[in-house]
Amino acid sequence: MRIAEIEALDRDFLTVPEVAGCIKCAPQLIRDEAGKDPKYLGFPICRVGHSFKIPRLGFLKWYRGELPIIQIVSSNQLFRDFEKCGLE
Repeated sequence: MRIAEIEALDRDFLTVPEVAGCIKCAPQLIRDEAGKDPKYLGFPICRVGHSFKIPRLGFLKWYRGELPIIQIVSSNQLFRDFEKCGLE
């Protein structure tokens, strides 16, 4: 699914496969990260039973850069790789 199609939808939530298709990643990667620590996805995500739903407007804000970007740095390299991550 392309971003223009997501913008044109008349519903409040997206499925994981729809979002994965838009950002060109495997749906399971989104599910795995949502299960571990959803804040690192960057966009809002809701767990409904054993599945996940993504608020359409929240995803669009993230896609357009209207939400803050969370930078992920592994803990074992936190103090060694500031320059690589742009955290000078």
